[in-house]
Amino acid sequence: MTRRFKPPIYSTTKRGTTTWVLNIGDDERGVLLHLLEELRSLLAEDGEASGASADALKRLFPTAYPDDEAKEAEYQRLMREDLVTSRLVQIDAVTAAFDGDSALEEGDVIALMQSVNAIRIVLGTILDVGEDDEVGTGGEELEAERHLYAFLSWLLDWIVRSLQS
Repeated sequence: MTRRFKPPIYSTTKRGTTTWVLNIGDDERGVLLHLLEELRSLLAEDGEASGASADALKRLFPTAYPDDEAKEAEYQRLMREDLVTSRLVQIDAVTAAFDGDSALEEGDVIALMQSVNAIRIVLGTILDVGEDDEVGTGGEELEAERHLYAFLSWLLDWIVRSLQS
């Protein structure tokens, strides 16, 4: 007897209404919620972040004007707060969707996709993931983070696939 693979997220349409089912275990759901809270904490300290925290966020807010410090400072002054707020709204939407039933609406799935990607970006910064998506070499102390990065990449791929169907 062959078991049919159910992806971690998939869409289903009933009576013309499409919803998504998040098909992950409680442990994975718990890890995602924990990571979302860690991201929320990093974003909350954004203005006061220094050292490793500030470095971890740098890819979430890439430089818009690399050749003009004055324009870059003005861009950051005008846009950074809105960008942080939009990320926090996404985190809230995902957290609320996880608290509800298992059916997600398209907006919830998009928020999930953006939040998982943001976590991946921060984790990729910590792991020194390059343009070619190769995870930097590091000691065994970052082995768990490398596995987590791979899991988030796999989940993100399935989220995007589910939105395309």
